Amino acid sequence: MPVSSVSGLLSTSVYFGALFLLMVVVMVPGLSLYSDASQTAARTLATGVADQVDAMSPGMTTDIEFGSFPATWVAVFFSGTTVAASVNGFTSTAQVVWPLSASRLVPGQHYLLTIEGGTVAVV
Repeated sequence: MPVSSVSGLLSTSVYFGALFLLMVVVMVPGLSLYSDASQTAARTLATGVADQVDAMSPGMTTDIEFGSFPATWVAVFFSGTTVAASVNGFTSTAQVVWPLSASRLVPGQHYLLTIEGGTVAVV
């Protein structure tokens, strides 16, 4: 086998090995950033919805609508006095003053919240 073939094979192997190691080194912090961003988004969404519910008073109505990015799974759940927001499997909760009717809210939909009989109902 000619020396140039061995040299080319060796340099290509070293190149791909270094490329693989670089991908591993870059991917670990990237996955950490992805999970941190999802957790922060869930916390922000849960506290934002909870603040909007807490600002309500009897007879008041408020609108809620939230969006999502492509390939991102987002949902908000109401149960008792808890608002739970889930973003890409990371969930955060916030407590509210008004009891909530059990509901699941999804992005891109327009929801109307109203207080009926001391409970927040989703219309």
